[in-house]
Amino acid sequence: MTDVHTDNSDDAMVAPIGTEPSPPPYLPDTASTRIHQDLRRRLCEGAFSPGEVLSIRGIAACYDTSAMPAREALRWLVSEGALQFVDSRKIIVPHLSRERFTEVLFARRRLETELARQAFTAIEHQHIDALEALDDGINRAIEAADLKSYMRGNHAFHFLIYRLSGSTVLLPLVEQLWQQYGPSMGFICTRWGGSAIADDHHREITQALRRGDRDAFCRAVTADIEQGMRLLDDYYASSK
Repeated sequence: MTDVHTDNSDDAMVAPIGTEPSPPPYLPDTASTRIHQDLRRRLCEGAFSPGEVLSIRGIAACYDTSAMPAREALRWLVSEGALQFVDSRKIIVPHLSRERFTEVLFARRRLETELARQAFTAIEHQHIDALEALDDGINRAIEAADLKSYMRGNHAFHFLIYRLSGSTVLLPLVEQLWQQYGPSMGFICTRWGGSAIADDHHREITQALRRGDRDAFCRAVTADIEQGMRLLDDYYASSK
């Protein structure tokens, strides 16, 4: 079973001070919610691999809590499609099938582009500065083949934008899509290395924001989504 642990390392890539998101206002502040949100973030960042096994006992020990909130958090993630019950005691990170991948790509392309469009007017100079700082960190991670930091940085980059939309409908849906996509993306990045992910569209995104060009900004966000998902498509094609 997975040795579940929190990532408090100094090199964990996070949004610069002043840009960190607040907890979603539509969720209660309970132990199960906090565990759910942290596990969701880690799934989005590719901290778990497809097929990995999680246990209620392991999660409870990791977060220094009782079994009940750990069980509630895991069941919550199962209901969102991020985890899967194999039997009454075994919970795994599911593999993203080719069919499910196609649907996730369809949904991500439309929902995330719309979130970017909604966020555009709320993005100020300090947010662009923060995005550029994150992108610099992402590029350093790619050069160093530090794929965990790349995954953390890429997640932070996108969700800094999406949370500025203020959406309480689309944002939770996109979070669910990322937690299904993240484990497979993390696995592929580890397998293929940094060269496979070097050609992102983050610079186009920040340049469009500097110019105040909403259409170019949204196109760059869409292109970045498609570039990442194309790696998964290439993996499926090579696995035939």
